[in-house]
Amino acid sequence: MFWFFIVIFFADLLLGLMQAPVWLIILVNIVIILVYMFKSFYPFLFEKDPEKIMDFMKKSKHPQFQFHYYFFNDELEEAEDRMHKIKSPFYQKLSHVNLLVKRKHYDEAEKVARGLKDSMYKWYSLAGIAIEQGDHESYRKYKEKVRNPFYRRLLELDELVHDGEKEKVLSELETMIPNLRGAKLLSVIQYKQELLRNEG
Repeated sequence: MFWFFIVIFFADLLLGLMQAPVWLIILVNIVIILVYMFKSFYPFLFEKDPEKIMDFMKKSKHPQFQFHYYFFNDELEEAEDRMHKIKSPFYQKLSHVNLLVKRKHYDEAEKVARGLKDSMYKWYSLAGIAIEQGDHESYRKYKEKVRNPFYRRLLELDELVHDGEKEKVLSELETMIPNLRGAKLLSVIQYKQELLRNEG
């Protein structure tokens, strides 16, 4: 962040000395901000190398990225500590739901998830919890509200696992991995690892 302000300052100073028009100064500032934001979020959204994503999250000062780092490494106490530092009430609650599901506290997770504002993440969470609780009617109701094809497919794969089709799901996850990036990639890798751990 320090270097971001330094770059803005010197860019504005240089443009001011050159007596550049105001529109050009504004344009340069917008470009610098967009480049900074892209660089700050790129690995979490678009990186294809899982190790680079994890390294980015580990080094990040952002509590939400730190939460994901510890969550994906199954260090749940550390993840919970970072969760309380997330400023967005929505993402703090969503992170809480994820932690509760990971700990298999499904009833409590459902209560927290119901308190989320209506969104794809709310319906996805509730559908996933319903599968674990064996509530097929609620699962179907919530799944209908999940429009995102990726998350909808994950729900269907989870349903297949509960129907005894684990090998089929593992095979599909294997084909999905090379085409995924960022947090979605990590989610699928972790899901696959959990299925392999629970084999037998």
